Amino acid sequence: MAELKYEKYFIKDTGFKPLRDGERPFGNKVQVPKLHHILGINRRKIEGAITMNCSWMLAGEDAGKMDGHTHPYPEIIGFVGTNPDDLHDLGAEAEIWMDDEKYVLTNSFLVYVPSGLRHCPLTVRNIKRPVFHFDLQITTGDFKSDFS
Repeated sequence: MAELKYEKYFIKDTGFKPLRDGERPFGNKVQVPKLHHILGINRRKIEGAITMNCSWMLAGEDAGKMDGHTHPYPEIIGFVGTNPDDLHDLGAEAEIWMDDEKYVLTNSFLVYVPSGLRHCPLTVRNIKRPVFHFDLQITTGDFKSDFS
């Protein structure tokens, strides 16, 4: 069977190896919450692609904390709850800082982070139901990212 023309644009494998106890997925540059990565795409996988990572946070786990940082590009961060009886319920508590402002969220949310804006720390706690998390880094440039 001939290769399909657009097959290269589909990502079906996580590209992430399972972590051993105490191991951090991106080295020691940034503290990263405990995430169960399921899918990721970036310019290393597909030329010209922006960066997007998709992960699960599981009920009962301590998700940890991500330290404050900036990027030379905009980012969208999303957290989506899985309560079928209340689609807005996050099923957890997320605390995120945008510059010097603290936000505590218990509903599903998206946050747009403009280029250069210091964001985080990010802490997710009291996870009662699985939470779907994604981040979208809006760049195709040669910026070095701790997450791609």
